[in-house]
Amino acid sequence: MITLALVALLVATMLTAGTSLTVAGVAALLRRPLALVVATAVVVVAVPALAVLLVRLLELEGPIAYGVILAAAAPGGGTGVLLTYHAKGDLALGVSLQGALGVLGLAAVPAWSLAAPYAGVPLTGSASFQVIAVLVAQVIPIGAGMWLRAGRPLWADAVQRVSRRVADVLLISSTLYILFTTADQLAGIPGSGWAIFLLLTVVCLVAYTAPGLGAAAARRAVAMTTTVRNLSLALLIAGLSADATRVSLTVLAYGLVMYAVTGLAVIPLRRTTHLGRKVTR
Repeated sequence: MITLALVALLVATMLTAGTSLTVAGVAALLRRPLALVVATAVVVVAVPALAVLLVRLLELEGPIAYGVILAAAAPGGGTGVLLTYHAKGDLALGVSLQGALGVLGLAAVPAWSLAAPYAGVPLTGSASFQVIAVLVAQVIPIGAGMWLRAGRPLWADAVQRVSRRVADVLLISSTLYILFTTADQLAGIPGSGWAIFLLLTVVCLVAYTAPGLGAAAARRAVAMTTTVRNLSLALLIAGLSADATRVSLTVLAYGLVMYAVTGLAVIPLRRTTHLGRKVTR
């Protein structure tokens, strides 16, 4: 039952991302290649690589190490745009980045998961078919959403409102279900694991300081969209592993730290907007 909920969550998330993407938005993003390069370098290369290095150096056990790497390698979370809005970031840039990173995540998650020191990664047989099917199934709602946005923008708006609400409900309910049924196991995640969650989240937020991004609004958009992970994708892949409960719990623990730190980071980022206005007056 929970697997079906996670599949529905992933489809709703990808449909929301697809209906946010426009050809003009993608073209605008390509005209600002530095933002895309910075975001891709951080979330597709640097953060997953750092996660792999840290779990090996700290000798985290298999399921926890796998969960850390899955979460670290899953860019394009749907709430990145929402946090961009609250941080007074460039929404158009945030939407385009979220969509681009969501697509990149389809390849990044399975690729980086192979680097985890964990024997329970699904590599053969029906599990491999499931992983491939999951990745293909994500391309379909993204493509359908983009098609709607290009040809039927009013329909795209209506679908996006529904899909975002469905995704929010499914994410909250699935998270609560997993937490309620496994909360006693949170204590089993070592302190080094929590430290890794915190460090990786901070590294993503530091993308705000990357040179050449231009205005503060663009920096805030890059910071928010690079920090928020696609937990639905990470949870679904986690559910296919040999120790799905512990891997999923690790992904959720990462998410708890990620949202706490990112939510707090919104406060000083918003203040930069007010300070900038005062200086220009």
